[in-house]
Amino acid sequence: MNSEELEILEESTNQDIFMNNMNAILSVKTDYEKREYDYEWIDIIDETLPYIDNILRNPKRFIINEEEVVQVEKSKKVTVESIIHLTQHTNYIQKIEDNGDVKPSKILNINKEESLDTYENRFIYTLINNTRTFFEKRKSETGEFSFFRDKKNLKYEANTIINSEEIEISLDISSRNEAKLNSKDTSSEESIADRLKRIKIQLDGFMGSELMQTLSKQHVSPVRSPIRKTNVILKNPNFQKAEALWNYIQMYEEKDTNEKEKKDYYDESNLKKQYTQAFLTLYLANKALDHEGEKVTAENLLSQTMNRLIENILDSNDDITEKEIKELFEKQLKLIKEANEEKKRKIKKLLLDKLEEEQKKYKKEWSILEGTIIC
Repeated sequence: MNSEELEILEESTNQDIFMNNMNAILSVKTDYEKREYDYEWIDIIDETLPYIDNILRNPKRFIINEEEVVQVEKSKKVTVESIIHLTQHTNYIQKIEDNGDVKPSKILNINKEESLDTYENRFIYTLINNTRTFFEKRKSETGEFSFFRDKKNLKYEANTIINSEEIEISLDISSRNEAKLNSKDTSSEESIADRLKRIKIQLDGFMGSELMQTLSKQHVSPVRSPIRKTNVILKNPNFQKAEALWNYIQMYEEKDTNEKEKKDYYDESNLKKQYTQAFLTLYLANKALDHEGEKVTAENLLSQTMNRLIENILDSNDDITEKEIKELFEKQLKLIKEANEEKKRKIKKLLLDKLEEEQKKYKKEWSILEGTIIC
């Protein structure tokens, strides 16, 4: 056995000792949360608002006749109904003149007033209040976007002994990944936040309408399901849309999804083995700092790393052939080279663009200087 073979055997023996004396712990903590909200309710409300606006701009009214028998001098207007009432209540006749004129002491007075207190208007009044309550509740529960959050913390601690040399490592890796989901509405240029803001402004604006202000002051009773099928609600397109929104809110089923997963454990899987292999690779690289003994060359380190890598591949797939390993390495090597070439190309372009920018700057400054000298 020659010296090179002896060196390889010794190195292999040391690596075996390194692994056999290994004490390693890999603790893992993960915290994952994903919330996906269903924003269909925004579309339904947004689509119905113009129809409700049409109703509020021209609300249905009906005439209220208030009948009251008053002193004749307090009567504002004598109507046909007043005369008929007087013929039925002759005791209110005070005197009949010789010319046939009748002088009553009292007479029926009828005041006619418009009222917004109709069933249809109370339906819209209740719908707007219910929609505002529903809107605020959903907005509070969903916010302005869906999101996911993924936090991981891995702590690897290990120690081993080779002959009289004690080796230790402590590695702490933390990662945090957060992202917004569907914050942009794909069906429009508005973000969900912008739509929520606009809808709130419209709903608040409805509260200032004549119908809402009047019925609020009158403390009218809200309507309840089922909605009465009046001719207006059945046939008016605006009220048909309003009823559809009413039914949607009444029968709304939450479709939001919430995924949560927290883990805190000691890993004993292949991941721990990979960290241990990395520990060995780092140890071999640090051998270059030794004051005694032969220095670890880049070629030796690469050879040892490749050996360990191949061993890992064989451990995970014992049936893999030499040809398949070779093809795998060639494929990865090609991909890495292409990625490096792309990096070089981007860096070169960045430097050339910067150089061109600087040249333009200097040319401009030179032209200004030349103009100053000529003057």
